[in-house]
Amino acid sequence: MIDRLFEWNGYLSTALMAVGLGAIWALPDSPWATLPVYAGLLRLMLTPVSRVVVASIRYVRAGERTSAALTVSILIVIALSAWAAAAH
Repeated sequence: MIDRLFEWNGYLSTALMAVGLGAIWALPDSPWATLPVYAGLLRLMLTPVSRVVVASIRYVRAGERTSAALTVSILIVIALSAWAAAAH
């Protein structure tokens, strides 16, 4: 079920980017034309993060402490990387 959700997320982000590219082509002077492209890219970038969040929740519920600690550590690394990228 989760895999299908992530698959459809990929389809949706691709569709958003395609609509945005069409809007940029049709309305090159519109500041709103790039919005669907940015939304699609954001969805695409957040997909791996959401996979790690889902995995963390599953490991916590299953009582697998080592795996939960590892996935939370990965989330911390992702958060620190995003923070460092935003700071520069």
